[in-house]
Amino acid sequence: MEISKNVLVILALAVTLILETRTFDEYSRIALPENHDEHFLPHTRQRREALSDQRNYTVDIIVNVSDAAAYQKILFALNATSFPIHLSNNTEITETSITTVCFSTGSGFKCNCAKQFAWSYNSCVTYGACDSISSGICKCINAIPPDGQSCRPISELLAQVEYEVEVELNVTDIETLNHLRSLLINGSYFLALSPIVNITHINITTVCSMSNDGFQCRCEDQYRWSCDQCLKYGSCDNITDDTCGCINAFFPDRLYCQSVYQHNFTTCPLTTPPPTTPPIVFEFLISVELNTTDVTLIDRLRNILNSTRYPIILNEQVQLSDVNFTTVCSMSNDGFQCRCEDQYRWSCDQCLKYGSCDNITDDTCGCINAFFPDGLYCQSVYQHNFTACPLTTTPPPTTPPVVNEYLITVELNTTDIIVVETLRTILSNISYSIIISDQIQVSDINFTTACYPNGSTYQCRCEEPYSWPCHLCSTSGKCNDVFENTCGCINTIPPGGVYCQLLTEICPSPPLPTATLGPIQSTTTTSSTTPTRIPTTSVPTAAPTSPTPLPTTTTNPATSPTPVTTTTIATPATTPPTVINVTMSVRLDLEFTEDLTDKSTPAYKELESGINSVLQEQYNSISGVRRAFVTGFRPGSVITDFVVQAIEVNAREIAEANNNLPSAMESLIAPVLGSVVAQYTSPTSLRIPDHIYTGQTVMLTCGPPDIDVGTISGSVWKFEGLAISSDRIIATTAGSQSTLMVNNIIPADAGLYECTMEGTDLRFVQTGKVTKIIEAPIVRLQSKVSVKCEEGDVPLQCCVQSPYTVRWFDGINNLASSPTEEAECIQHNYQIENCNSSQTREEIFTCRVNELEGYDQTTTLTVFIESVECNNTQYGTGREGDTASARCDAGQEGEKIARCQNRQWRLVQDTCILVQIRLLLIGSQDLALETVPEFVGNLSAAVRTEAAVIPSSPATISAIVDILNNIANLTTVVNENVMEDLLETVDVIIGDDSRESWLFLNSNQTNNASSGLLGSLETLSNGLNGTFIIETQRIQLNRTMFTDSFNAMLNSSVAINIPNTNFSNVFITTIILSTFNNVMPVRNSSFDVSLLNATTNETVPDNAINAAVLLVKITESISNVTLSYNKLNESLSLNPQCVFWNFTFFDGLGAWDDEGCTFVSDINNTVTCSCNHLTSFSILMATDIPPSIRSDLEKITYAGVGISLASLVICLIIEGYVWKEITRNSTAFMRHVSIINTALSLLIANICFMIGASIAKNPLEDDEDDYTVPVGPCSTATFFMHFFYLALFFWMLVSGLLLFYRTVMVFSHMSKSTMLAIGLILGYGCPLIIAVITVAVTAPGNGYIRKNNACWLNWFETKALLAMVIPALTIVFINILIVIVVLFKMLRRGMGDTAQTDGKHTMVVIIRCVAILTPLFGLTWSLGVGTMISPTNAGIHIAFAFFNSLQGFFILVFGTLMDSKIRAILSKSMPRPASGSNQTRSTSGGISSFSGMNLINRLRGRKNVYRVSNATNSSNNNSSASETFINVHE
Repeated sequence: MEISKNVLVILALAVTLILETRTFDEYSRIALPENHDEHFLPHTRQRREALSDQRNYTVDIIVNVSDAAAYQKILFALNATSFPIHLSNNTEITETSITTVCFSTGSGFKCNCAKQFAWSYNSCVTYGACDSISSGICKCINAIPPDGQSCRPISELLAQVEYEVEVELNVTDIETLNHLRSLLINGSYFLALSPIVNITHINITTVCSMSNDGFQCRCEDQYRWSCDQCLKYGSCDNITDDTCGCINAFFPDRLYCQSVYQHNFTTCPLTTPPPTTPPIVFEFLISVELNTTDVTLIDRLRNILNSTRYPIILNEQVQLSDVNFTTVCSMSNDGFQCRCEDQYRWSCDQCLKYGSCDNITDDTCGCINAFFPDGLYCQSVYQHNFTACPLTTTPPPTTPPVVNEYLITVELNTTDIIVVETLRTILSNISYSIIISDQIQVSDINFTTACYPNGSTYQCRCEEPYSWPCHLCSTSGKCNDVFENTCGCINTIPPGGVYCQLLTEICPSPPLPTATLGPIQSTTTTSSTTPTRIPTTSVPTAAPTSPTPLPTTTTNPATSPTPVTTTTIATPATTPPTVINVTMSVRLDLEFTEDLTDKSTPAYKELESGINSVLQEQYNSISGVRRAFVTGFRPGSVITDFVVQAIEVNAREIAEANNNLPSAMESLIAPVLGSVVAQYTSPTSLRIPDHIYTGQTVMLTCGPPDIDVGTISGSVWKFEGLAISSDRIIATTAGSQSTLMVNNIIPADAGLYECTMEGTDLRFVQTGKVTKIIEAPIVRLQSKVSVKCEEGDVPLQCCVQSPYTVRWFDGINNLASSPTEEAECIQHNYQIENCNSSQTREEIFTCRVNELEGYDQTTTLTVFIESVECNNTQYGTGREGDTASARCDAGQEGEKIARCQNRQWRLVQDTCILVQIRLLLIGSQDLALETVPEFVGNLSAAVRTEAAVIPSSPATISAIVDILNNIANLTTVVNENVMEDLLETVDVIIGDDSRESWLFLNSNQTNNASSGLLGSLETLSNGLNGTFIIETQRIQLNRTMFTDSFNAMLNSSVAINIPNTNFSNVFITTIILSTFNNVMPVRNSSFDVSLLNATTNETVPDNAINAAVLLVKITESISNVTLSYNKLNESLSLNPQCVFWNFTFFDGLGAWDDEGCTFVSDINNTVTCSCNHLTSFSILMATDIPPSIRSDLEKITYAGVGISLASLVICLIIEGYVWKEITRNSTAFMRHVSIINTALSLLIANICFMIGASIAKNPLEDDEDDYTVPVGPCSTATFFMHFFYLALFFWMLVSGLLLFYRTVMVFSHMSKSTMLAIGLILGYGCPLIIAVITVAVTAPGNGYIRKNNACWLNWFETKALLAMVIPALTIVFINILIVIVVLFKMLRRGMGDTAQTDGKHTMVVIIRCVAILTPLFGLTWSLGVGTMISPTNAGIHIAFAFFNSLQGFFILVFGTLMDSKIRAILSKSMPRPASGSNQTRSTSGGISSFSGMNLINRLRGRKNVYRVSNATNSSNNNSSASETFINVHE
């Protein structure tokens, strides 16, 4: 009784209470019972408000117990308690739960959280997590928090709290602000700062800047100042909707603009009475100055304004009716000019005051020579009344207009040679003339002059066929030779806007007879524009400090000139010859100095001048060559780059000059190293297809050359400046052409390609850019579908990503389809009409992408008539041996193929891979060393983005491992950033959620992904550079340096000790892979490789990886290292093995090997190993008992079950035989009903056990077969076993309750029918309810039964076995309590002498059965739980097998044969021995002297045993209705 009292006290106190109270005092305290055995420390944790008249309190109670059994009793008591518990009329306990269990580990403490509870991230970090930190929480810490903290509900810890953080950025550069704004608009907002902190959105809210009177703070879009701020500091724009967008203050009160969506702005106070008259509409003309020099921006804005629909409603009171450009101001030779846009004009007084730069017509002009005079702009011709111009005496012209030709020069200010070359290409491809209007056309455009800095001066060079006049060559200083009264370069920018001129204008030729033409009878004005380029670096400028509008530097198109009375004779425009640049380089045997990088230094000018003279001598004599000049110097000795310009190229003469150049250079400058390299870059692009889709094979064509370069011997292709060397990209050269074949093209292949063909005289270079590679459509469907022939519709679905669409076809016939609930999918319903055929038939359907050839997939529909063996929602129906496919999820390509085996679809192939990862895999095959950092960053970002999908995709995981292998094989030096990106990638694929994918990969003999992943990490660790620490959620890398010895606790679970190496400054790298037990297979050197095959993903390992995998790399050879691991599963203690991964086992498949490693100790769940080498280590521990013991268990089980079945049959036969004699009162009746049903339930359960054993395959019976159980038959056997085993215990409960009823309620009487009904409800109704609920809860998720070896309830995934264990142990507990209570009452009260003998006898037998069988059955299933908790304990397994198999024998012995009355009946019916002696034992009223009461008395050890007196009535008077117990006295 003392034990019982302690249990009740613990039940009342060792829990967390949730109280619901009404009218409860806020500071009420809980009265706790006093207990001297245990110490309780209650404290309230939190009060939570519910309804206005109801409060919820959560109370924490700390229980200090050192006995694990006491804790189990607490847990059991809590689980058996029903809620709510009413403490008073207004207080009740609604829920109790254990949150935290702390225990000593020898070296400290660990605190584990119960289910649905966890430690916060701060606690995990502060006290150290003893398991992995996932989603910012952990389940275990290495300390007892001193502040009384306990585990908190997971739902509470994972609840998201949103904070708004405001950051001030101090910057004065508007470009920086615009760049930041662009990044925020185009970037991804989700940034992970820590495991529990993420940035979800970033916006600029407020921009403050100086104004004339102080500061102004303006709000960005969707942000506003509240009305009180607008009124307090003054609004610098209108107050609308109780807000304004600008105030005259600098971050007032550290406040910023608020979001219009998230902030409730205060209403502005009413300052004036509401209007009583209708509002008046006012029209305002607002002028805005736009300060820009980019004419493209102006044109874009003009197009936007022209395409905008007006009016634009700004709010209820303001709308924008029209927006137009009015005035454009730009610099001219004499100052500024301001021109009006269409429909806008300057008034006549402005035209006269500032001077008109066009004609004054209708009292207006379109251009004035001033910059925004008096802040005025051009006015609308429709809305402005212009003042009339004063009358003049000049008569209007009376002669008709004539055609005039103008030469317009335009300066282009740029330093980007690519821009110039692009513009040159555009101009050369234009067909002239260009008609601008009815009166203006452009006849030709050419480059004339190029000016650039040269030291402290400038050099201006002429383009072909332009030159400087002789007087400028002499006055300005020539920088090349003068020939034919001209020169091609001068050393200054000539004043007055003079540029290079045509040779025909400088040195005119005699006129031809047809050279002069008469006046052209046309009203079209011909305009010739000659652009000139001047680099911007020639004029240093300072950024303006105030927003003053500046004019654009781009000259507007020429407008129609005013007609004059002179007559002009136009000459036909001459087409200048095309100038060809041949770029060359030569390596001189000189020492390179930094002076040669600066064109203004004397060293540069001296060397340039000397080389130019040699070049002119060598190349000017070649026909067609105009000049040759140096363009720069590069290091490598001194590499001189120069250009030979020609109007035609004679490759043979240039090659001859190149051969002669080394000797000329050696005599005048320096010896030449190697030969002269000469190449010609073609202005035409490579031939590239217009539309390119991913996965296609694309051909790029180079050549043939447009000039003679000699015989072509080969070609070299480059991509983005790097030489191409890839098996996927193949270059071939044939004749004068070279082709590049890009197989399986991916988006990363878009970019600039360069082809260099080696000619005997010149190199020919051609470039081209692949601008866009379109993602190809990915058609997703079931390629194989099997259905049983039944009349009705069979849905066929086909999906493709947007923007593509698909259609179903039957041959060439388009089939009717309809959209499905899943986006981007269609469905065709195939109708089965005739099932009379006796043969299987196939139908083939094609799903094609609309408007795009070559993208289709087929579905083969098999219609069969046989019975369905396999059926599920993913693969459909099928016969034994059929294969079926399932389509991949969106964003993936491939398929899943399953085979129907043992009435279940089994996955045999899964090629579903994320498209993005597949593209990265293809790209990794062509990686260049220079692009590795960028590629690794892209890989890490892609993997982290798809972290929720990747772990469940074996093909994607395998592809990632292949990518890592490619990177490891390419990279020789790995820096910290690259390694961090790689470890973040690995971290995603080794979590607990990837376990099933790795099991699938490891079971396939052709896949070596796990070994490959570990090998890649070892290879990468060899190339690490520097010392650093990298930590991810599941990986910890530490690269450091040590001298002589190294001893470190790498983390809370792994330690390493390397003693006395005598080395100094040695680098060591350690990588702890905490969850690599999910990745690596458990095979060792004795593993049977035949278990691996391509048709199953199930193996039955006897070992488990029971520690983190530790990778150790060192730059020296080590012969002694000691490793210590904390076990992952502390329940495993059998056969620890210290192992390392041997990559050479099983033809490179790899396995764990213990060579060179020895086991040292296993103390306090810490395993210590000693090894003589370094690599990747871990420990293996047995998860099951040895096969020899398993064989003995099989023999014990089957022999015991056979004995049990025979015993049960004998029991039922005996009970049937003696039924009438022993069931004459209701107590005896119910007692034997319980025994019969107990025996019957166990008999049927054992029969189901034998059936289940025959269904399931066992590794002891077939070592090379698949151990997976068939779901259907095995589920049926398991259900009936579960039901009848529960019935066994519930009928034991009926016996116990009968005993309790007859002991406590002595004078109560219940009829047989009533007692039978109650017994049947308890004995079969309750087990049926529990069994059905178990199936309903666990079966939908395939968690009802075990997956392999045996037909029984699942334990590892769903804990369905608890539905058997908990009811059974609960009944055992109840029956034991009943026995204790009954014995106590019987011994205390005694039995009257008037009691009936039958009643007394029956009660004693019931007590014996319940007291003996209940503990036996309870012990059996307690041992069953022990086998789950400690699966490697052979003793527990043997004891469980023994007691479990002999339960029927126990029922026969203790329930039937030990009943003296049954024995008496059986002895009467048996023939008596011939001896005349009477040796029968007196039973005194039917009870032998070895009765249950005597047994109890002997057990009690009393001196004076209880005596049982004879009843007054005989045993034949059992028909009496009165049923009482006899008295028991001393």
